[in-house]
Amino acid sequence: MTPANRTSPATLSDLVRNYTTGTISRRTLVQGLAALGVTGSLAGAIAARPELVAAQATPSSTEPAGELTLSLASSLEGIDPHGAFAVEGSTSIVITMYLDTLIARDPETGDLIPALATSWEATSDTSWQFTLREGVTFHDGTAFTSADVKASLERVLDLEGPLAPLWVLVDTVEAPDPLTVVINTTEPMGTVPVNATLLFIGPAAGINEDGFWNNPVGIGPFRFVSWVPDSELIVEANPDYWGGSPQLERVVVRDIPEPAARITALETGEIDFTYNIAPDQLPALEGNQDLAIDTTPSYTYYFNWFNGQREPYTDARVRQAMAYALDVDTMVTELMAGVGQRAQAPIPTTVFGFAPQTPYDYDPERAMALLEEAGYPDGFETTVQWNPGSGPQDRALIQTMISYWDAIGVRVESLEKERGLWIDDLVALNWDMNFQTNTVRTGDADFTLRRLYTTEANRNGYSNPELDEVLVASAASTDQAEREQFFAEACRIIWDEAVGIFPIDLIANYVYQDGIEGFVPVPSQVPEFDTVRVPAED
Repeated sequence: MTPANRTSPATLSDLVRNYTTGTISRRTLVQGLAALGVTGSLAGAIAARPELVAAQATPSSTEPAGELTLSLASSLEGIDPHGAFAVEGSTSIVITMYLDTLIARDPETGDLIPALATSWEATSDTSWQFTLREGVTFHDGTAFTSADVKASLERVLDLEGPLAPLWVLVDTVEAPDPLTVVINTTEPMGTVPVNATLLFIGPAAGINEDGFWNNPVGIGPFRFVSWVPDSELIVEANPDYWGGSPQLERVVVRDIPEPAARITALETGEIDFTYNIAPDQLPALEGNQDLAIDTTPSYTYYFNWFNGQREPYTDARVRQAMAYALDVDTMVTELMAGVGQRAQAPIPTTVFGFAPQTPYDYDPERAMALLEEAGYPDGFETTVQWNPGSGPQDRALIQTMISYWDAIGVRVESLEKERGLWIDDLVALNWDMNFQTNTVRTGDADFTLRRLYTTEANRNGYSNPELDEVLVASAASTDQAEREQFFAEACRIIWDEAVGIFPIDLIANYVYQDGIEGFVPVPSQVPEFDTVRVPAED
């Protein structure tokens, strides 16, 4: 069975070269080997001793060793991969440690590569068939089968969380035999493979049980040990992982939501790794010889949504006026140097489907003219909700935007809320404006555009039948060139209608103790830690 619409896998020498130079992770190496038909003990041998293929490679230990302590950029609110926090950055990083997906994305090429599924194909316009990897077990020794995939996908749909819109066209999920899954859809759905990169699989027998996600049984490179909310989460190496044992024996995730405290913990050695450092703190860290810094353009961006169901944001002219009021170039230069760049579309430049749009130049006079035309010559009062810690310089950005809006007569009250309450209000559309970051987890525009901007999704109160039609068509197509055209049109509509303001794409930074090896920076800001090695203790 041949995966549909995939580019040819890299050659064996390409994979080994990328692995030994740190471009791809151990997990990605093994997944790439599987795509070439190299599995089992041979794949493990190549991963453990890549010099068997490339003479310049350095042997890596197969025995897990050492402990890595890291702190996330925001507090961990939940560890259920299918629930309300499924796409939150902190949740995504943690669940990647102890769970796995059907398909993965090669961080270097962007290609879809096998994970728990070894192959996949569209068997009809409305059916996708996956062949599963044989011999994989959960951490309790239970065999992984198609029943687990079926239960996990059905749970995503039943919970109606943030991942559910990705699978809205799914009709039935079949498990005809232990190693085959068939996903049937009501309409053609070309996004099934890319969506499968976010379908984390749990054991069918447990995932719907009360309390299971407080102490989950996983299937990934690390075993879940414990989680104390607002304190720490611990995982340990899974030596029986199908992709090869991780290098680390243990990973400790500390909850340090205050940025300054995270920096102090890093400098004192209390933690080994963190990310999303604010621009005003980076220069000092760059001068610290005990630390290493990696950066890469990311899938993450800042945006400010308008509630399209509330006055005055039912009027596109008001929304456009709010965009023209902002001097984004100055905001980037003065607040986001080294960590952000001006956005050109509702999705970042790194994402498949990106199409550049005409910028909203800083033009307060035009903004005030649009407000007068819309019936608000004296401006109006409104509010903006946000959660601190969602991205670098969030407080400074909010304050700056409020100042710009005040200059055109729009008086904005800042409503700062803790994460849980902020998410509850966000989903309930209990807000006027909402300022936040989003990460296009799959690297494909569908994750953001169709998941967030269709009338059925109703995430921001905006409804446009023309946009709905374009996004449904983009999801149905399996032709990448055609999908790009659909996404370009969707970007244009969202941008021109000013459904939100999209000022800044973020540049990811990862900071860690010097001497740590094997870390691979990724644009998704969901790094993997199974390849990471820490210096041996004296």
